Amino acid sequence: MQDRPSTFLESRTALLGLAAAIVLVATGTACKKAVGNEASKGAAAPAPVAVAKVTRADIAREVVFDAEFRPFQDIDLHAKVAGFVQTMNVDVGDRVKAGQLLASIEVPELKEDLERAAAGVKRAQSDVTKAQEDALRADEDIRRAEAEIKRAQATHAEVKLTLGRIAAVSKERPGLVAQQDIDTAQAKERTADAQVAAAQAAHSGSRAAASSARAAIASAKEQVHVAEADLHKLQAKAAFTKIVAPFDGIISKRYADAGDMVRGGLSPSAPAVPLVRLVHMDKLRLVFPVSSSFVAKVKAGDEVEVRVASLGKTFPAKVSRITREVEANTRTMETQVDVVNTDGSLYPGMYAAVAMKLDRKPNALAVPLTALARGKKVTVFLIKPDNTLEEREVKLGLEAPDKAEVLAGLAEGDSVLVGSRSQVKPGQKVEPKLVKLEEAP
Repeated sequence: MQDRPSTFLESRTALLGLAAAIVLVATGTACKKAVGNEASKGAAAPAPVAVAKVTRADIAREVVFDAEFRPFQDIDLHAKVAGFVQTMNVDVGDRVKAGQLLASIEVPELKEDLERAAAGVKRAQSDVTKAQEDALRADEDIRRAEAEIKRAQATHAEVKLTLGRIAAVSKERPGLVAQQDIDTAQAKERTADAQVAAAQAAHSGSRAAASSARAAIASAKEQVHVAEADLHKLQAKAAFTKIVAPFDGIISKRYADAGDMVRGGLSPSAPAVPLVRLVHMDKLRLVFPVSSSFVAKVKAGDEVEVRVASLGKTFPAKVSRITREVEANTRTMETQVDVVNTDGSLYPGMYAAVAMKLDRKPNALAVPLTALARGKKVTVFLIKPDNTLEEREVKLGLEAPDKAEVLAGLAEGDSVLVGSRSQVKPGQKVEPKLVKLEEAP
């Protein structure tokens, strides 16, 4: 009778444990059913996916070249004559205009040389004037000599006529005319003849003097030309002492200061010393090399896109010129784009990227690049009419930065999945959300 309570307690404890186990089993079964129901419910709902239509579009292959900005014009301005820097009117960073005086050179002996040359020109001009006056006098003497010849010839003719008459009378009536009258008439005839000869000689002398005066005029004029050439040479040298800007630009370097002695000229043994460097920056040359595989597709006038990463700027431009020569050591052809730089934000030496569209396919069948999976084969996930996924192999042609040309595997109007494929698989039913080709992720 004493063992009964213990047996009762043990039986009670066993019953309680059994009941708890039943409850746990029932709870677990209910939980599994709930989880199973939720899983079944999730598997039944189609997954939303972004899709794009295969459409027609213009496709171009873009090639990007590294480029460098260079000055449109960049020169060192030298002194053309040797001397001392008298004034330096500009400094680094100054903006100058074409024709502006930048510096002046002092040549100590140049002023005296100019004065001497100017005096030489005046002296030669005076010699011309004197020779011209001598020629005028000689012409006057010629006119007087011609008049004297005519007068002497008239006198000679009159005397000769008188002598002829006296001789005729003396012959017909000898003794009627005195011998003295005959001798006097003969003497007058000889005198008149001598006067004619003297007048002719004077005329010849005047003509010779006129010829000499005209020769003197030509010689004096030649001397004027020589003197003027010497003066112009010195004046040109004086003009060389003024260093002016040949074009608008900015002073990028300064090599001399006031008082410096500089060499001039272009002698290889003693080259001229530059004074300043002038850079034209309102327009720059964007220079880039085009590889030999693309040179046949590049020509002047082609549109390009210039991207300056350091400034965050992108702008359109056109190819301005090409060298039409492939360099042997680099196998590239230099190409240039002129870039207007009115705001001065671009500087020579800055780098940029030049994007060119070389190969073009108008109205090509296009698919977004984000729809493509590249492995051993290129495939897309096609959305079938029943909204299930089909993995399909495609053949591609020309590729652009955002889309590719489809040569085979798809038709216009097909819908393809774009973006990640990690949450879907072929045969799965999906809920397509249409996006435009240019908006495809």
